[in-house]
Amino acid sequence: MHDRLRLLGATAAVASLLVCGPAVHRLLGQSFDSLQSPETEHFLTDASMKLGQTLGGVTRSRQAILDLNGVSHFAVWKTIDDNRKGVTNLGRGGYEINFKDTWKNEVPAYELDKMLGLKMVPVAISRTYQNREGALIAWVDLGMSEADRLKKQLTPPNSGDWSQKMANVQLFDNLIYNIDRHSNNIYITKDWNVILIDHSRAFRTFKELRTENELRRFSKSLLEALEKLDRPTVQKMNP
Repeated sequence: MHDRLRLLGATAAVASLLVCGPAVHRLLGQSFDSLQSPETEHFLTDASMKLGQTLGGVTRSRQAILDLNGVSHFAVWKTIDDNRKGVTNLGRGGYEINFKDTWKNEVPAYELDKMLGLKMVPVAISRTYQNREGALIAWVDLGMSEADRLKKQLTPPNSGDWSQKMANVQLFDNLIYNIDRHSNNIYITKDWNVILIDHSRAFRTFKELRTENELRRFSKSLLEALEKLDRPTVQKMNP
């Protein structure tokens, strides 16, 4: 279950757990309007911050309440940094050597998405709060999960456009070697755009692509963006 699922549609519970008094009404539903923008990056970097409840999921992320010049927004505060030596049993017959689940992957995932112009990953920055480093991720209206879409058997209004977007997801996850993509961390907005969350288990140290056989369709603009990626450019994405 992804980190924010328990709070979506439960603003009354959020209010009782986070704050009291008139400020509650000002804070409810304060998601960011844009998935990516310099203004959102600035807000996450400079706003004052306090933590709310734990959001659940294996990463035990926290809800953050941000305030800047009287404007408030929610964000996700992720600090997990699980690094294991040797072989780790991931369940369901899966094993991994030198397993990692770390907040440090959230920032380069966002930066790479931004470089490629895919616009699927919400803004994520590295920040220190109370002497602890973590990733601060913009809270946006995620819409419907891919799991819910499949359960309800909803058909995208434009099958060709949807196929291209899913091809972009496959390419992105291959580039970051994401081992944790599933239908509960792919979201669909009311306009049928895709939002991807939870990248703390990405960037595995393999030289080959994860599922190269699935990479069959690319837009011209995406190929041009890929050609601009070189080692110095990619290295700048590290927090």
